[in-house]
Amino acid sequence: MDKQTLAAFTNRIAGEVILPDDPAYDALSNIFNQRGKPAMIVQVKSNEDIAAAVQFSLENQLKLAVRSGGHGLSGLATNEGGLVIDLSHLNSVEVLDSARHLVRIGAGAKWGDAAKALAEHNLAISSGDTTSVGVGGLTLGGGIGWLVRKYGLTIDSLEAAELITANGDTLHVSAEEHPDLFWALRGGGGNFGVVTSFDFRAQPVKSIVGGTITYDLNERETVLSRWAQYMRTAPDELSSTLILFPGFGPQVPAQLFVFLCFSGDDEAAANEAIQPLLELGTVKNQEIKTKPYSQMLEDANSPPGVRMVSETAFIKTLSEDALATIAANFGQPGTPILQIRSLGGAVARVNPEETAFAHRDAEALFWSVAFVPVGSTPEPANGIKQEAWEMLKPFTTGAYVNFLSDAGEPSVEAAYPSATYARLAKVKAMYDPNNVFNQTHNIKPEVQTA
Repeated sequence: MDKQTLAAFTNRIAGEVILPDDPAYDALSNIFNQRGKPAMIVQVKSNEDIAAAVQFSLENQLKLAVRSGGHGLSGLATNEGGLVIDLSHLNSVEVLDSARHLVRIGAGAKWGDAAKALAEHNLAISSGDTTSVGVGGLTLGGGIGWLVRKYGLTIDSLEAAELITANGDTLHVSAEEHPDLFWALRGGGGNFGVVTSFDFRAQPVKSIVGGTITYDLNERETVLSRWAQYMRTAPDELSSTLILFPGFGPQVPAQLFVFLCFSGDDEAAANEAIQPLLELGTVKNQEIKTKPYSQMLEDANSPPGVRMVSETAFIKTLSEDALATIAANFGQPGTPILQIRSLGGAVARVNPEETAFAHRDAEALFWSVAFVPVGSTPEPANGIKQEAWEMLKPFTTGAYVNFLSDAGEPSVEAAYPSATYARLAKVKAMYDPNNVFNQTHNIKPEVQTA
C-alpha cells in the first residue's frame, strides 16, 4: 500500500495505527503463544473504526485477525503481513440493571479486570481461570470457568451482543434479534463478525472458597478414581480441576494437584463440600481460603523460549478403564501436562441444541499440554507426537475450541458434532458469505447449490 492510502486511513479513524517502526509494535505484534509480524495493528476505539479497518484489509488484500486478549493457543490473534484489529480499548465494564444483575462488558476487556470490576457490585460471571484471557475470545468459544457447575458456561449467562459484520453493519444480537446468529455466537467462535460488547446476566457472588490440594503423584490412580466418583455427587456449587504435572527437571518436581472453587460464602456448606476432596489420598499440601472470585483467576505466562502445543477433548464418562489409562500414561517425566475439568451440573441442564457449544453431556474436559521451542515447525513435521494422548484418545469425543493449538480444518470439524457444524455453516453463509473472518477456528460458509 502507498503512504497516501495509509495516511488517509490513519486520519479516518479515532484509534491508533501501529506500524513496524513504532516503539509499541514489538509488544503488540506478539501474543501469548505466537510471534507475529503483521503489516499493521489497528487499536480501534469505535464501531466505525472496526468497519473502516475491515474495509481497508479487504481493499488492500491484507489477512485480517481480530484480537481480544491474544491468549488463544492457536495464535490466530496475530499474523504475518496482515492487519490485526486490536480491541483492547473496548474494555469497559458497566452495570446496566442492578436489579437484574445485567452487565455489559467490552470484548477487549481482560477477565481479571472484569472480575475485579464486578466484585465491586458483589457480582461474578463464570469465566476463564486466567487474568489475561480476553472476554471476547473466551466467550465466543463457550467459556469453562470456576463457577461452571453452578452457573454454567460463560455463554449460558449471555443475554445479548453487539457485532460488526464484514460489510460494516452494526447488529444487536439476542434471542429476539438475529436469533440464528445469537445461537452461533455461543460457541461458534469469531467466525461471524467482530463482537464489540456482551450483555451478561451476572450472578450475586460476594466471595468463594477456593484453592489447591497437592497429592502424592504415586497415588494418582487412587486419587483419580476417588475424585471422579465424588464429583458425580458433589454439589453444583463445587467446581474442581485435577492436574497431573510431570515436572521440569529436579528443580520443578512432578505433582498431582486438585484445584477447587466453592461458589458461596456459607463456610459450613463449603467445608462439607470440600472435605471429600481432602480425603482422596495422602495430602502433601493444601492452600484453601475464602476470597473474592477474582482471586481464583491466576496470572499465566508461557516459559520463555517455548510455545504450548495442546490436545483437547471431552469424555462422557470417566470410566475405570479411562482413569487407568490416564494413570499409566501421564504424570511421568517427558509426558504432557494433563488437566481434567469436571463438568456436569448447570452445564448439563442446557439442551445441547440451544447453543453452538454442544458437548453438554460430557462428564469432563481433557486438556493435554506440551512445550516446544518457539519457531519450531508445526507438529508432526518436527517429530512431536503426544503418545500419551494417543492412548487416551479412544475414550474421548469432540474438542473445545478455546484449548485447540491447531486451527486446521480437521481439528475444527472435530470440535463440533456434524449437525452443529452444518448449522454453523449456514449461519456463516448468511452473515459472512465471503469468509472475510477466516483467521479463526474457521467454519466454512455453506456452499449454495443450484
